[in-house]
Amino acid sequence: MAGELVLKDPLKHGILTVRVVPVRSLSVIGHQRKARPAHLKALHVSMEKVGFVTPLVVVERDGSYVIIDGQHRYQAGLELGMKEFPVIVVPGDLARKMMSLNVEQALNIRERSTIALSIYRDVLEEAPHQPEDDPELVDAIESAHLVTLGLAYEESGRLAGSAFEPILKKCDGFLSEPMEEAYETRRGRARQLIEAAELVKAVEDALKAQGAWHSMARYQIISYANPTKRARKAVDFDNTFAKFSATLTDLVDAPQRVLGERME
Repeated sequence: MAGELVLKDPLKHGILTVRVVPVRSLSVIGHQRKARPAHLKALHVSMEKVGFVTPLVVVERDGSYVIIDGQHRYQAGLELGMKEFPVIVVPGDLARKMMSLNVEQALNIRERSTIALSIYRDVLEEAPHQPEDDPELVDAIESAHLVTLGLAYEESGRLAGSAFEPILKKCDGFLSEPMEEAYETRRGRARQLIEAAELVKAVEDALKAQGAWHSMARYQIISYANPTKRARKAVDFDNTFAKFSATLTDLVDAPQRVLGERME
């Protein structure tokens, strides 16, 4: 490509390519958080004074470019009428690492899960026969349970993921099976999680009927039914959720049992 500059990262020695590409070739990764108006205004002022001097970081996919760093600069540039942008093209494996690291600390669990699922599906498409516990994926995602949560959020938008995270952390690790098989396993786990969430809601409704519901009831119910509270090492997912759901089912008929539970 004309006007292309190939560089080597002086620290990790990876190959980076600098290009100028048209707007029609660019897209923003799906999980990006919407910029605050004040942030965009500040970017406008900066660009009008010094220009667009910091390239976007992108990964090339099917002849187009997905922005993984610089989405807000891109949006501000569009609003200022830019028709093309300078970009740094990074390899796919590096892009996944950047996606997992380039995350604001304020992101909530739903957003972190969306990012993890996006990275997971990217690897799944490229290497369906690769084991899920391959070091590259483990390094990029860090916590396997975020993928399960991401799938559950897609099916149930009202899921309170943070309430279930303490259980998932103890029973939902990376799998040794190939990605294409592991993905189906995770879809099954997401369904089990949703079913458990529906049971928690049923117990909450039963407490409301007795006039005993309170703002922390959901967490108290989960704490009471949690079979992993005293587990000091990883436990089996299916056994854990079978026990969890069985206790929750019993609580639907006797919700008052959770009232004396002290949350840990």
